[in-house]
Amino acid sequence: MRRTLQASAAMLVVAGLVLTGCSSTPERDDKTLKLWHFEGTESDVGIAWQKAIEIFEEETGATVEYEDKSFEQIRSTASQVLNSDEAPDVMESPKGNATAGLLASQGLLADITDAVEEYGWDDKLASSLQTTARYDENGVMGSGPWYGVPNYGEFVTVYYNKDMFAAQGLDVPTSYDEFEDVLQSFADAGITPLAEAGAEYPLGQLFYQLALSKADRSFVDDYQLYDNPVDWQGPELTYAAEKLVEYRDNGWISQDATGLKAEDMGVGFMSGQYPIMV
Repeated sequence: MRRTLQASAAMLVVAGLVLTGCSSTPERDDKTLKLWHFEGTESDVGIAWQKAIEIFEEETGATVEYEDKSFEQIRSTASQVLNSDEAPDVMESPKGNATAGLLASQGLLADITDAVEEYGWDDKLASSLQTTARYDENGVMGSGPWYGVPNYGEFVTVYYNKDMFAAQGLDVPTSYDEFEDVLQSFADAGITPLAEAGAEYPLGQLFYQLALSKADRSFVDDYQLYDNPVDWQGPELTYAAEKLVEYRDNGWISQDATGLKAEDMGVGFMSGQYPIMV
């Protein structure tokens, strides 16, 4: 099974940047930093954020004012908020052309290239991760100034409920063909095998993983970096679209998936409603 490394990024916003000072936010103590991120406080990344805050406050004597925001709050309102007096100094942003890239092209994020070079972050981060932190004047990732630093990497992983597999006498698959056989075995037993959600990002991730299984590097560069026009009827995306229809028709994903959100998917898997989650 293919695993793809992705990353989110912590962005310094122009409106209220402590390192440079600015006039578009209300006057605050210059030792106070306003931070937004969308990680659950009890999650691994949320715990890491809290530890980083403690270290930062201890080493600098500054105070961090943290405000809890959801992923969707930041994604859907960032442009308006960052162009107002309510903007944070540092914000975790989804990576990509349509999110962090759009904010950078609108002049709402601070160019931190000098800091990246001073602290050697460009040497510490793999080039693949640097892609999501740099955006050109059009907001296209991969080149141009640094506007953030990836704060974690994530693998797209397949999770299995061992008890549900044992109850059906099924082994964990080690190839994609075996994976489809298992999906069908659960469907034949009247069990929807895959936890999915189409109201947010998870179904899109599954679609893209299917496309990547037929893709080469040039397709990825065309799709993500706009190197060349994408053939939307080409073999990669056609395969993914047709395969998703097959998933639906075979009962491998729920007919209700289009109305479910990411949290619904996770809760459904953890509660034992579905045996597999991508």
